[in-house]
Amino acid sequence: MTTRSAPVVVLDYGAGNLASLAGALERESLVAVVRDSAASLPDAGTLVLPGVGHFRAAKEALVERGLWKVLEDAIVSGRPVVGVCLGLQLLAEGSEEAPGERGLGAFRGICTRLPASVKVPHMGFSEVEARALPDYVPPPPRYVYFVHSYALPVTEETALVATHGVDFSAACAKGSTFGIQGHPERSGREGQRFLGELLRRIARREEARS
Repeated sequence: MTTRSAPVVVLDYGAGNLASLAGALERESLVAVVRDSAASLPDAGTLVLPGVGHFRAAKEALVERGLWKVLEDAIVSGRPVVGVCLGLQLLAEGSEEAPGERGLGAFRGICTRLPASVKVPHMGFSEVEARALPDYVPPPPRYVYFVHSYALPVTEETALVATHGVDFSAACAKGSTFGIQGHPERSGREGQRFLGELLRRIARREEARS
């Protein structure tokens, strides 16, 4: 379990469903704090980047609050970052939703709009398939709840794959950075368990390094 000296730090930039996420963390008995500016962030602990909405608007809000630089520094230094939904997309190199707007670049690739041959946004439960999972990622639930119109194509950094008209990265992992396109906190008991165990494993990994 995470300790009070290194809580889970949920970034509040006005673009995420923090209530359901905070509730899921509480039910998993995780110590979590919500912070909306760089000045108020603790020095340690996993940074959780949630998000819904538009890529450019989310980035602008993060930049305005000083959180974009915090995330850039965390990725370089190896501080753990977990992106959820739009959070994963922001961790990519960019998105067709905001042409020319640079992402955080933790994951390679540009997020693309889901194909017109299927209903967009993709909303509901879809099956996910595991690829090469890092040792800190627990076994995923079979089904994850999604709400999105853009997704990162499958790359070498893809940890979970789902399909909606086309295969896409349901989750990506590189070093200490992990992103999941779906909403584990809204994916029933198994999704909540996955999120809780993921964050506990990351915390134990960081404690072993210190």
